Order: sequence, then C-alpha cells, then structure tokens
Amino acid sequence: MSCKIKDLCIKIGSGGTPSRKNKSYYECGSVKWLKTKELNDTIIYDTEEKITEEALSKSSAKIFPKNTVVMAMYGATVGKLGILGDDISTNQACCNMVLNEKVCNYKFLYYSLIYNRENLINLANGAAQQNLNVGIIGNYEIDRPDLEEQEKIANILSSLDDKIELNNEMNKTLEEMAQALFKRWFVDFEFPNENGEPYKSSDGEMVESELGMIPKGWEVSCIYDLAEYINGTSFKAKDYSDSGLPIIKIAELKNGITEGTKFFAGEKDNKFYLKNKDILFSWSGNPDTSIDTFIWYKGDAILNQHIFKVIPKIEDGYSFIYLMLKHLKTTFTNIARNKQTTGLGHVTVKDLKELKISINYERIKDFAKIAKPIVDKIIENNNNTELITNIRDNLLPKLMSGEIRVK
Repeated sequence: MSCKIKDLCIKIGSGGTPSRKNKSYYECGSVKWLKTKELNDTIIYDTEEKITEEALSKSSAKIFPKNTVVMAMYGATVGKLGILGDDISTNQACCNMVLNEKVCNYKFLYYSLIYNRENLINLANGAAQQNLNVGIIGNYEIDRPDLEEQEKIANILSSLDDKIELNNEMNKTLEEMAQALFKRWFVDFEFPNENGEPYKSSDGEMVESELGMIPKGWEVSCIYDLAEYINGTSFKAKDYSDSGLPIIKIAELKNGITEGTKFFAGEKDNKFYLKNKDILFSWSGNPDTSIDTFIWYKGDAILNQHIFKVIPKIEDGYSFIYLMLKHLKTTFTNIARNKQTTGLGHVTVKDLKELKISINYERIKDFAKIAKPIVDKIIENNNNTELITNIRDNLLPKLMSGEIRVK
C-alpha cells in the first residue's frame, strides 16, 4: 500500500541556524548541530560544529532524536540523506523525519527515499537552484509493505552498508598507520638504522641542507621531479555521450559514479585514460574540501582537467608518492587558500616545483617493503567496497519495487 511520508511520522520539520553575529553561540558548545553539507547517505554520529544551549533556546534550531531520517532540501546537496546516530540539532535546510515505529521502520524509509530520490528532486522548485521543502517531502507517497517485511528489507540493505562502513573504518585506520610510518621515516628521520634502531634518536649523523638538518647520504628534491603530473583534458557539451567511459571530475573522486556523471565515447590522447590504482591529485577547487589525493578504483575512465594523474618516476615509489602527497595535504590546502578567488583555489606546477622534500632512494625501497602491503590492503578494501556497493545498488530497486519479495 502507498502512504504519505508525513503519515508515517510522529514529527516532521526543519531546524534553524543560530545568529552568526553572536559568536558565543558557536564557542565551547556541546549541542551537535548538523548542516546539509554533512549529509552523505550515512549515519551521522557527530557534527562539524557544536552550538550552546543558549543558541538552541534562542533560535529555531531543534534537537531531533536518534534514528531520525534527514534529507537535504536545497543547495548543492539537495536530496542527500542521513540517519541521526545520536540526538542532534540541525539547520533549516534539513527535513527531519521522526518515524512512528509502529508503522514504519526508519531504515526502510531511508532506503525508500534513496530509491525515490530522483523523483523527489524532480518535484523541487526554484529557478536559481532546486528547492525541496517539508511540504513536498511530507506529501510524497511511498510504497509501504507491512512492518515485518520493511524490517527484513532494511536488514538486508543495512547489512551490506555495515560491511561498507567496516571497510571504510578499516581503511581509515590503515591510512593513519601508513601516514604515521611515512612521517616517522621521512619527516622525523626515525627509519631503522643498520642495527634496527631509530636513526635520528640513536645519534645517526645529520648534515646541513636547505631544509635544515637531514640524514647523511640523503638529498633534497622538489616533489615535481619525483613523479610525472599529467593534467586531465577538457570536454565540451557536444563531447558528452549516453555511453562510453565516465568522465572523472572532482565530484566523482568524492562521490563515485552517480546520476550526474557525464560519459565520453570519443578518442583522446592515451595519457588521459584511467585504470584502477592510478594516483590522482585534485589541484583545483574549494581548498578545504577539494584539494586531496586519491587512488582510483572504479574501473576504466577518462580524466577531466583540474586533476593530475600522478605517475611515480622512482623505483618502488608508488606507496611513497601516494603517502607523500597525502602527507602534504595541509600544505596544499594552505597554498590553494592563499590563491583563493570566488571560493576556488589552486595548486600549480610552479608550486610543485617549489615544494621540496628530503629523500634517499635506498630508504624509499626499504619503506616500500613495509608500506606497500598497507596501501595494497587499502586498495583491496576499496575494491571489495565497490563490489558490495554494486550488489546493494542492484538489490535496492528490486526490493523497493516489490520485484523481489522477502517474507
């Protein structure tokens, strides 16, 4: 049977934003406060900003309980979803749905909204940007099987999402391990000496360099000389196709291949084509959210401009180059922020030629023996996540449409 979303809720509404003019509202606060840019089809346990109890009482911001389903109503993230993993307040761009648990499973509604997302967005209005509102969402009708079947559908899909989340958490830990290892070897110079002891703290000989004191036998190199940086190519509207290879922009690096991804079926220089394990460095965009390094793992594709494909020039240098670029993320962000215009910043070839690091090629080979298995595990987890994601995305419409029934 079909049912309006508002009839499944004991409460549906938006939040609010405490006045930014009162800075004390955002200082030392303890109330989690969610913005739509933090919605990314996941469970929300924490928020970028916290507000004070006073800010909550003197604004239209409201706290919604754990298991509330949240949908972004407008802006760049319109249609994005989340489930509150704690009691959390939200801004006014969030539609917050508190479910009547006797008639609707909150995870079922979450997956139903993913299934119906495009239809909902098509109902949005506004010339400059697409805007949903609480009324549009609340009056939208979804198919609702009985509660037992809802729970079974939700359990099947959430079990797959749990595996994806486990892989993501594992990769977060592996990244932290690999970064700590890189810093210990190439920043702190505590790589093992011939006796297996930390080099610098065991009185390893250090010499002067333009970067300060570095281990004897090491040299200073600009990071541009350690790899080939191939900028992606440009595309015009007439180049887009209904089939072919996905065009990889910064959005695809962050969100994968989506409904908004463009495709190209023509021919370009071979250097612009991507394969799994390619290192990609997005050098242009919002300094805080777009400048970063990625390992591509979503199959054959073609690279758009504003992203470098990075090919190591040094032997056994794959893990080193990837972790070096990740280590320099804060540096890249600051460079881009200092050049920021209209919200965008850039890291140029000139910057890469000016950034220097101390290296020793034999140590890089030794480092690879330890770091490569970690990076390989990250790649393996990404590939596994991609497989599970595809299974989930194929199952979801079949379960929601009733093509596959679970009893």
